[in-house]
Amino acid sequence: DLEQLESAKCISGPHELFSGSFILEALEVPPTLNATVLLRARYVWNHPTSTLGKSHPQSPPLHLHFDQCETFFVAQGKVGTTTTWACVDRAWSREDAAHEIETWVPHRFWPHPEAGEDTVMYVYAHPNGVEEPMDWLFFKNLLSLVSDMSEGTTGEGGFATMLRSRHASATALVMFPTAWWLGPLRWWVPWKFQAGMALFGRLLGY
Repeated sequence: DLEQLESAKCISGPHELFSGSFILEALEVPPTLNATVLLRARYVWNHPTSTLGKSHPQSPPLHLHFDQCETFFVAQGKVGTTTTWACVDRAWSREDAAHEIETWVPHRFWPHPEAGEDTVMYVYAHPNGVEEPMDWLFFKNLLSLVSDMSEGTTGEGGFATMLRSRHASATALVMFPTAWWLGPLRWWVPWKFQAGMALFGRLLGY
């Protein structure tokens, strides 16, 4: 429930990313969640990028997770999601119940341009006990790197490092999601590309 999430102790942060438009905190995970990470994220409404929606630099490309689900709850404001192979868009607010994005379901989050106020959302990855979990270091390193890339402050190995991070957490990007005739190639090709780039990055020391 929301009270359990809001009362969770902050263990890292707040971290201001994407030129101050996105603030991320790691919270202590309540045992009842059976989760590997609990995050509180804030989209800052009065920032110039807040009305960009899907074009916000923090908004990830469509992707899926093999081993873990993601559950999120919007405590304030409004967040948008694009989910499933049909790329269905939806807005979420405090009036909605917590929503679970199951494994193998393509999805992405983005700040809704009609939020009208700061948007605060809680996200956790579950269950525990998977071989390649999404944890706090995964999210912090990945989002910090993407933030640096969007601000032009990362080195030449940034892209390879980003793909290696995704690959290590059993996460695959999705290409041409609505092209149903491509079947599993829609995630398999990006997954193999990630694997190649991850190996390339390790060989170069990134």
